[in-house]
Amino acid sequence: MTAKAFSRPIFVKDEDQTIREIACITDALEFLTKWPENRRGPIHNTAVRACQAAREGRLTVDGARNAFAGFARSVRIREAGPVSVEPWMITPKRGRMPI
Repeated sequence: MTAKAFSRPIFVKDEDQTIREIACITDALEFLTKWPENRRGPIHNTAVRACQAAREGRLTVDGARNAFAGFARSVRIREAGPVSVEPWMITPKRGRMPI
């Protein structure tokens, strides 16, 4: 089975305070499965069902991504992604100019 990739990854903080990248349905289901049972609730259950439905083709991958993002926001573990560096932000090395 291939992992169905999200259009953009979601970054979350796990129980060890490590920021993890959730890039596909498989990553999201793994994370949700490891979530402590005493902290699960209706939003967690909705995210699990959405990811399972997307894996089976009954829901879009974006629908599952949105459900997982909603779960991450609701439990306050959503993190901003890494800052990307655009080519125009990099100072060229002395000498030759890039073509």
